[in-house]
Amino acid sequence: MMFEGDGMEALLGTLHAPDLPLELLEAHVGASYGLSGKWRRLGGEREQNFRLVTHDGTQFVVKVASRDEPLESLLFQTAALEHIERVDPALSVPRLRRTLAGEAMSTVIDAEGLAYPLRVVSFISGNILFDEIRAAGRTLDAEQLMQLGATNGRLARALQGFRGEGAPRNMPWDLANGLLFADNLQPHMPDVLASTLQNLMPGLREVIAEKLPRLRGQVIYHDFHESNVLVRFDPAFAIDGVIDFGDMIFGPVVQDLAVCVASLIHWTPDPVFAATCLVRGYQRYMPLEKADLEVLRQLVLARLLLQVGLVSYRASVEEEPDTDLADLQALYIKAIQRLALVSDADFVAAMVPSVVPVSAAEVAGAPAPTPALLQRREAVLGKTYTFYNEPLELVRGKGSKVYDAAGQEYLDCYNNVANLGHCHPYVVDALARQASTLNTNSRYIHPEIVRLGERLSATLPSYLDTWFFVCTGSEANDLAVRLARAASGKEGIVITENSYHGNTTVVTPLSLIDYDIKDKPDWAETVPPPNLYRGVYREGANDAGEKYAGHISDAAGILNERGHGMAGLMIDSIFDANGALVPPPDYLPLAYAAAKREGALTIADEVQMGFARSGTHMWGFEAFGVQPDIVTMGKPMGNGHPIAALVTRREIAERLQKHTGYFNTFGGNTVSAVVGNACLDVLQGEDLQGNALRSSAFLMPGLHDLMKRHELVGHIQGRGLFLGVELVTNRDSKVPAKLAARWVRERMKSLGVLVSSTGPHGNIIKIRPPLVFSLSDASRCLAALEQALTEVPAELRFATS
Repeated sequence: MMFEGDGMEALLGTLHAPDLPLELLEAHVGASYGLSGKWRRLGGEREQNFRLVTHDGTQFVVKVASRDEPLESLLFQTAALEHIERVDPALSVPRLRRTLAGEAMSTVIDAEGLAYPLRVVSFISGNILFDEIRAAGRTLDAEQLMQLGATNGRLARALQGFRGEGAPRNMPWDLANGLLFADNLQPHMPDVLASTLQNLMPGLREVIAEKLPRLRGQVIYHDFHESNVLVRFDPAFAIDGVIDFGDMIFGPVVQDLAVCVASLIHWTPDPVFAATCLVRGYQRYMPLEKADLEVLRQLVLARLLLQVGLVSYRASVEEEPDTDLADLQALYIKAIQRLALVSDADFVAAMVPSVVPVSAAEVAGAPAPTPALLQRREAVLGKTYTFYNEPLELVRGKGSKVYDAAGQEYLDCYNNVANLGHCHPYVVDALARQASTLNTNSRYIHPEIVRLGERLSATLPSYLDTWFFVCTGSEANDLAVRLARAASGKEGIVITENSYHGNTTVVTPLSLIDYDIKDKPDWAETVPPPNLYRGVYREGANDAGEKYAGHISDAAGILNERGHGMAGLMIDSIFDANGALVPPPDYLPLAYAAAKREGALTIADEVQMGFARSGTHMWGFEAFGVQPDIVTMGKPMGNGHPIAALVTRREIAERLQKHTGYFNTFGGNTVSAVVGNACLDVLQGEDLQGNALRSSAFLMPGLHDLMKRHELVGHIQGRGLFLGVELVTNRDSKVPAKLAARWVRERMKSLGVLVSSTGPHGNIIKIRPPLVFSLSDASRCLAALEQALTEVPAELRFATS
């Protein structure tokens, strides 16, 4: 990490821009881009920039890069701009103009035969924030700072899914390169900072060398400052755009925010207050983790010190120093002196006071609203189901964390409703905007429901082309049964034992987890779930998939004997209520084939496994190469907002539509459709499927390591971020340890980690977190599970009921 001092001149040498004659550039741009008009020179550190206004009034920026700039770095920038345009087209950043031949950039040759890379991007009108502040002697208020922070956060979110290659590896402004600690930079630090620098350096070294590499990273803009933000102050403050993407790197998210904070906090009297506003704005789009906040103050100080050092260094070696930067030196120094007096803990508390964990003593002494609230709840709702022996009163959520009324933080390892993380600010913002504009049913034409159907269709087999939008997964499965019956002319439905498919009148009988199987109606028939650990056919049986699938034909025969026939086979590909099973690879293809032979429709219930939870596929059934007739989806679709859907073939849909039709007042309403699209934006833009795969790849080995150390753990099962830990009193007999599982669930709750116990015997710890679940979250989950397993009382380790 540490920078070699004698290389500083070489690193900063790349800052010099070319100086090609305008006539050469005019001819080149005309030939390569078909553009001509009036040219005006603009500033730039590493590039020669011109504003070009064409004859029809369209404005562009022509950018000529230094010959020392790596070509892959320039292509990286252009790819990032096109990525942002795809992910967040409303975000005002330069748009790339390709050449007439469709190339991202061109090459201009000077009189000496030297080649220079040239790019053309759109020009964004607006006034530079620095110029506006300085000219009018302004300060920035809380709302303006929050808007600036939010724009930076939105830009970070738009870049989150970008996987382009060619990010600069040695950027002068990147804290990770250690330039701040270079021996020949220290002499240029102002004397007034000497003692402050001496006190700060050891802590900064530790943060940058040890903590920064451990934090979550992505491609970051890394340059959100006064000269790169275009604004208007009259009649009201507005941000017109963000320019200059030349400092992008792959780095920690919090370093991106640190640049913004370091650049803007000196435009209010109190830099800590300014930082508070910027951080809160940033988190509207890019929620931070505790580890991010804990190092933010030090990173802001490091960035400020680097700015002071580089400005002073360049002033000593350049013939014409940048007067704008020199004017900022006094403000930078004042901000450093003020922040140096604040502790990291106080800084974090100022940023997001409601997120700071309270002490154990404070929790113990806090009022306990749950008992009284529980009594009021029961008076209104009756003895309805609640989680845990002592129910939680949750009041707030963010990302993978939720918080109770006493301020206690919990890691949510259970909730697949908040698929993208609790209260994702991008989704909340989209919901609020549409709710304040229009909300009405889908009998009126509006584009969002069409766009949602089109985008979802692109993730599914092409033959699934007709959508029904509803409010819940139960409604979707209810409608799937109606479609299967209308299309087949039969009535019987086959499901797996101990299944769950919803709570309407039609699908409650198909949810055997909720009632005694002897009460099952005669039009429903069950088959054994493909449980290779404790099922009728187990691990090692080469024909287990074939044998399990054979029960489909048996069930169809029973339904035929009863006069119902088999209308549909409904299967949840993770077999949730059975504890997250992974069937033999040939099970689903053989099961679907058996259903087809009976003239039945196949229904993939994706309410649990849909929307990328497997990490490998968008939909759970895809892993097995089957083609369902109907796919249903629900919970994760709206990240907590009630939206669900069903998709099928057009001819199947028409059978129902011709017979009775279908309409759902709230299904596909304008707000729900907007929320659905926003959720897809986040799911795809933040690569949450990839995150699920990475987190699962960390969790699964960790669970198997626990199994080696704890005899209580009999089996680990599941896929992606849907895992089950089966507890047994004896590994040989596989007797379910139901009471131990309940105890582990409750103990993990007391340790601040929320899981559930499930399965036919209630002995499986279910781990099913939001897809934003990080590796640090996974480590916390594993640690809590290990502690709970270690502490299970002896009398419960062998108890069966």
